[in-house]
Amino acid sequence: MMIYRIPGLLVFCLGLSSAGAGCAVAGDDASSLGGPPRSAQGVGSATSVLDGIESAGDVLVPYMDAVQAVYTNGLSAEALTRNALITNVRANPAMVRQPLATSTYADDSEFNREGDSQDHRDREVLRFRLRHEPTREVMSYLVSCALEQGQSVSYTDTRTGQIYRFPGEIGICPQWGEHGVHQGSDGAKCRQLVTACLLALVNPTGQSITLSMRGQAFPEHRPGLLSPGPTVRVGTADEDDDAIASFGPCKTDARGPSRNCGWTAEHVGTCSPTSTVEIGAGGKPLDDCDDDPSAALARSDDDTILRVCDGIHGCDAGSPAHIAQSEVHCDGRPQPALRFQCPSSGYFSLMSGPRVSRRAGGAPGRDGASAPWSSDGFSVASRRSMVGPLSVDGLIIAEPPPFHAAVYPAPEADVFRWREGAFYGTFWGRNPLHSKFTAAMNEVDEDGTFYPAPVSGEPVFQHAFACTGEFWNDQIAYQKDRLCAGPDDDCVAHSVGACGDSHDIADCPPLHQCSVDDGMVVEGDGDFHECAGDGGTWHHPITVYLNNPSAVVRTAPLVDPGLPALNVPRVPITWPLCP
Repeated sequence: MMIYRIPGLLVFCLGLSSAGAGCAVAGDDASSLGGPPRSAQGVGSATSVLDGIESAGDVLVPYMDAVQAVYTNGLSAEALTRNALITNVRANPAMVRQPLATSTYADDSEFNREGDSQDHRDREVLRFRLRHEPTREVMSYLVSCALEQGQSVSYTDTRTGQIYRFPGEIGICPQWGEHGVHQGSDGAKCRQLVTACLLALVNPTGQSITLSMRGQAFPEHRPGLLSPGPTVRVGTADEDDDAIASFGPCKTDARGPSRNCGWTAEHVGTCSPTSTVEIGAGGKPLDDCDDDPSAALARSDDDTILRVCDGIHGCDAGSPAHIAQSEVHCDGRPQPALRFQCPSSGYFSLMSGPRVSRRAGGAPGRDGASAPWSSDGFSVASRRSMVGPLSVDGLIIAEPPPFHAAVYPAPEADVFRWREGAFYGTFWGRNPLHSKFTAAMNEVDEDGTFYPAPVSGEPVFQHAFACTGEFWNDQIAYQKDRLCAGPDDDCVAHSVGACGDSHDIADCPPLHQCSVDDGMVVEGDGDFHECAGDGGTWHHPITVYLNNPSAVVRTAPLVDPGLPALNVPRVPITWPLCP
């Protein structure tokens, strides 16, 4: 028998999920954060000063409220390694000295171009940069990471009159919209957090993957930012970043649950694969939901109807993600409920809307639904699958997965349980770029012509790092699949191995790239802290959690079905698994 080394990812239950085993790899009775607690032994004290920060960590106020930390990645490694801003020797320091604002990047800057102040020189350097399309892609993600909703940067290409707008979203460093971030500990923290955010959002697969980012931002600004929230809103676009039609408005009046318009995205729930789940509108608990046909007689156009989809995104009727379901009418409930079998993923997404959705331009409604309607919330109930263990000649060969009651809406920490790892470092500061880069490389001229740096096959950013969580075993494959522009092209960061202990399935030495396994703002959210690189310690990483562990790499993992789940004793493995 030929043994294949897993090329990038060690996923213990991925190969079993289609059989209904789900991916609750931490064990169904384990922590909802995706794994058992691990030791947090340190890498030793480091005295190096990195990016202007000397302290062991900032003093943070207690966690106060939760904000959903779920975002969509899609920044191409090609753009991040070949752009006219961050990877240009002249523009790199200029952009952090200036506000992240419209005037900074204007073609027709109001600054006197004959001036000799630092501001004048910086604005002159930054003119015309956004005439390069990949640079605009990087700017879009940069603004999304740094600025918050309501803030934005606009750019007008004066050659064509084309206007581009880059809206803020996450809000890690909103102060960058007002002034530069090149000085002080707050500036250093901004640079590190924005770097980590951009690294987390790199996607080599060409798809938009939803992930959960956890870390320690500026709590005095937005308490709970980068902390897991109490719910996860259903995704309204697919992994190709195309809008799902069902969330759009209806062009004509549309009736019934099979229409593909006029729906509202609700939240994501969790359930035990193969279990029977019932979910209904209204705050009254479902309890026993025996179908009462007489209740179906009193229907109105504004009745709430529901659709359930597999995973964390919405779906259209008839699509592969649309879960087979039946409408049931429970005694004493005016609105119908849905009954369905929990999918093998263990996650379901709920969509709602009125029975009749009016055409666009009718009475205003929620999201795409134009007919006025309201819901008093939703209630869920579940019960074990009636499918028993399978046997051959008296030997049990399979059995249903463990049962846990369905949860709706599910907490973010339960929807995103796979800890990918941590991203940290800085794209700016002293000698940030590969030593082979010169001022003429990654330059754009007034005509919009771009002059890329040659391929070096090495990390472009000298002080950017990524370490992996406990599920990865091949660091070289991980770096190529996740962090590099191509199989042999430049990478955006140094892959430095495991963040903490590799998983306990082999006698691996403790690596502990990050000396803290769970940061101090939110206990139990599993964000790595105090991570090693350049011979010192970086204090502001961002830890990424995934809903699907294979979503962020190019190569589909090969999975040995003999590999154990996390709560199963070790078994012999025939190839090296240590990073």
